This record gives sequence, C-alpha cells and structure tokens, in this order.
Amino acid sequence: MNTNFIDIDYPPVDSSLYDPHLDSPFDTLVHWRRPDDFMKVDINQGLLEPNVFYQSIEPNDIRQGALSDFWFTSALACLAERPALIERLFITKDVNSKGFYRVKICKNGEWVTVAVDDYFPCHPEGGPMFSRAHCNELWVLILEKAYAKLHGNYFMLRGGFANEALIDLTGCPTAYYDFQDEFV
Repeated sequence: MNTNFIDIDYPPVDSSLYDPHLDSPFDTLVHWRRPDDFMKVDINQGLLEPNVFYQSIEPNDIRQGALSDFWFTSALACLAERPALIERLFITKDVNSKGFYRVKICKNGEWVTVAVDDYFPCHPEGGPMFSRAHCNELWVLILEKAYAKLHGNYFMLRGGFANEALIDLTGCPTAYYDFQDEFV
C-alpha cells in the first residue's frame, strides 16, 4: 500500500493557513496539493522531475508569493549566496515518494527538527500561493512550510525582519542597522 505522509500536527487544512477563529484573509479558495499535482515535467523547457535541490542553490531561485513574507525570503536569498548554509538546514535532502521532509531551524536559541509533509497551499488547479523556487525545486516550499509550522500558521509570517529569520536559519547573532537614522 502506497500512502502519503500527512503531518497530523500541521495538516493541510485552513488552520495551518490562518487563525480559524477569523475570516479567511485570502480572496481565493486554497487547494492543498503535492508537487506532482502542480509541477509539470518538460525536459525541453528544463523542467525535470521535482527534487529538493538541483545543481545549484542561488538567490534568484526564490519566487515571492502572495503571503508578503519578503523578510523571510530575503533571509533565504542571503543564505543562498552560500549554498552550504541552505543545504545544512535539510535533514531530508532528496525527494521521496511518501512526501516526508525534515529540516533544522534554530528557534529561541535551540536547534529543532521540524517535520513537514509535501502538501502545499496552492491556487485552485494551479501552483503554490506562497513562495516557491523556479523550476521544480522544493527547498523554498519546504523551508517556508517548516517556518510557518513553527510560527503556528502561514499567515503569521506576513510581517517580520530579515535579521530575525537569519538568526533562526543560522543560529548566529545578527545586527540591525537603520540607514534612515542619522546617528548610524
């Protein structure tokens, strides 16, 4: 029997997107879909089978979605300048048919392992609503989902500071400079 992993602690339901006591902040119905459901394979266009990583990790791999978590994706882009910093976050480095992935995130000064399934919030009959990588790479989708799980839901990621995400993704202290401040 071939069954897909479903994360019972963070299932593909509305409460994983936003606080269920509030009205939906999204203007469209959300479909939870697996990569094989929304990633097309076309060798002529360079679209290979979905994989966690392809040959290289680059900042321009990242595509912003409708969530406005640009502070988080900016931190990912900074780390993507040094691909080993992204790769070390992944315990599961290869795609698997069960849809089970584990990553490490440093939350509140402690490295924690976060397990997620590969059901991602998508537009009806379309691709991911939120951040994604170009082509058929999964690393951005997986990291964003794991980060959303740690924060309670995706909608909790809609505002923040890149230095906060850098702390969580590296375990290292950061500094924040306001270049508008005349005393800096």
